[in-house]
Amino acid sequence: MVKITEEICVARQPILNRDRELFAYELLYRRSSQANSGILNDMNATAVVLDNILNNIGINKIVRSSLAFLNCSYDFLLSEIPFSLNPDVFVLEILETVKIDEKIVDAVKILHEKGFRIAIDDFVPTKEKFTEIAPLLPYLSFCKLEYPEIKDVNLLRNIVKSFQQKNVKVLAEKIETEKDFKISYDAGCDYFQGYFFTRPETIKSVKISSNAMGVLQILGLMNKDELDIMDLEKEFKNHPELTINLLKYLNSAAFAMRSQIMSIRHALSMLGLSNIRRWLLILAYTGSSSNANKSPLLMNATMRADFFGELAKKLNWSLEKTEKVYLMGLISHLDALYQTSLATVLEQISLDKEITSALLEKKGTMGLLVSLINLIEQGDLNGMDEILKDLTLSSKDVSDCLNLAYKNSTI
Repeated sequence: MVKITEEICVARQPILNRDRELFAYELLYRRSSQANSGILNDMNATAVVLDNILNNIGINKIVRSSLAFLNCSYDFLLSEIPFSLNPDVFVLEILETVKIDEKIVDAVKILHEKGFRIAIDDFVPTKEKFTEIAPLLPYLSFCKLEYPEIKDVNLLRNIVKSFQQKNVKVLAEKIETEKDFKISYDAGCDYFQGYFFTRPETIKSVKISSNAMGVLQILGLMNKDELDIMDLEKEFKNHPELTINLLKYLNSAAFAMRSQIMSIRHALSMLGLSNIRRWLLILAYTGSSSNANKSPLLMNATMRADFFGELAKKLNWSLEKTEKVYLMGLISHLDALYQTSLATVLEQISLDKEITSALLEKKGTMGLLVSLINLIEQGDLNGMDEILKDLTLSSKDVSDCLNLAYKNSTI
């Protein structure tokens, strides 16, 4: 069987306040046991972290109600991707490798105006470093101080005070002993992070692999001068694994949106073209690729979606309901894809109630379609009679719709 899921990892390390209470987590890249041995640059690593937490594990499960410090490279800060994030959740942490030039200052200013809190990472208090970050000071919320690099206690106290006078909170990094904590605490540091409290915790999960070619195709489509939402919807239907990840992203707490989704077009319209492009950029930078859409499970899910769509046409259902049942078919095999119950998977996707009740309880006319495809796949043709009667369909109608679905869903 073709492998369509892959292990994903992300690490988090707590950041504590002066009362040793949880304030935030720093999110860190970790390579899974299944990942290739290639070395990722900072931009790719951040994209992988975002892909894992937004599309799969869920930011709410990672940080709960705390803030999330995210490592940001030069290219990441200048890209569109940060604007797809929720400024109430993410703190953008400028890596020490970032060259502070005019472009970065302008980008940070805009992000600050959008409501993002900005942190400077691994700050070593030299005269050169102070001069380098000076243009950023009006926009900084946090300075992550490289504590072990400061040997003089009085110097540490003065540095902390100088930042706090500019309304910049100081976070002491690499606190490894009780003595380190006491010295940095007495110096007035606001927050603390290091092995003394806990080492980074790795969280593992599984995801449906994104099809890199599909990502590039959709990005190419979106570069057209005149983009029709129906063309975009059609392209997403050709990549069911991307559609599933889109639904999970749309309902991520990081995007600050949770609404009952009725169709692929509805999901695309809610997200908006700019956010779709930014989300696709995250996937593109992860470099994910697989033979996911050769999977029998995804092929079956696509067939179900087409079958339900053809039945809806036969029943003269509205376009809205036809799109609902198409989406229902596409996600109806998520339990097998994720190797867990469908109810557990659907907790991550806020679907239209009619879709949810049809899938989980077989309620309503849409539920009859779910029961019908289950009987067909089980080869229980005798059990179909009552359902066909309720739907006012003939066995020939079902056969015709199945033939069209098999033809349409061939990948």
